[in-house]
Amino acid sequence: MAEINFTDNQKDALKEIGNICAGNAATALSQLLDRKISIVVPRIIFLPIEKVLSAVGGVDKLVAGLMLRVLGDLPSNIIFIFSQKDAMILASLLTGKQVSESSIMTDLERSALKEVGVILANAYLGALGSFVGLGLVPTIPELIVDMAGAIIDYILIELSCKSEFALLVESEFHVPTASVTGHFFLIPNPEGLQLILQAIDK
Repeated sequence: MAEINFTDNQKDALKEIGNICAGNAATALSQLLDRKISIVVPRIIFLPIEKVLSAVGGVDKLVAGLMLRVLGDLPSNIIFIFSQKDAMILASLLTGKQVSESSIMTDLERSALKEVGVILANAYLGALGSFVGLGLVPTIPELIVDMAGAIIDYILIELSCKSEFALLVESEFHVPTASVTGHFFLIPNPEGLQLILQAIDK
């Protein structure tokens, strides 16, 4: 499968999208938690679907995946992937519970992660929608804790995803006491991919 190669101007446009996504999400989470959260985006790239697994640590990596559909002008699927440990840390910011190596994800943590997923989806899609000039509406997220390979298979098979590429916004969440890395993947349908590429090319 061919790679998508960008010019320097297109790379700058992608970086701008990533920074706006991160800024929106950091503001929303900071307001929710009443504490300062910063988010940085080390990279934002389009990558072939088959490279998604290596980006998150491999097929056997135990992860928490927040999955949702995007309705509106750019039908697509979104998945936020965190390692199980990082997902627990992120949930603890809302629940106030201490996290240990033996911590088990309960309904409380699951509910907290879904709430975070709603906030992140709205923040990231708001930034992307403004950039491409399209209305993007996220559905309520579904949380699955499983091996990364099983989650990606679910996206590709059960949701009948037909896109060959995903937009990866790698995100690092920082608070004074913790740091969490998450991977935001927007998997547009083929028509949606062309719309994004056309917007970046302007």
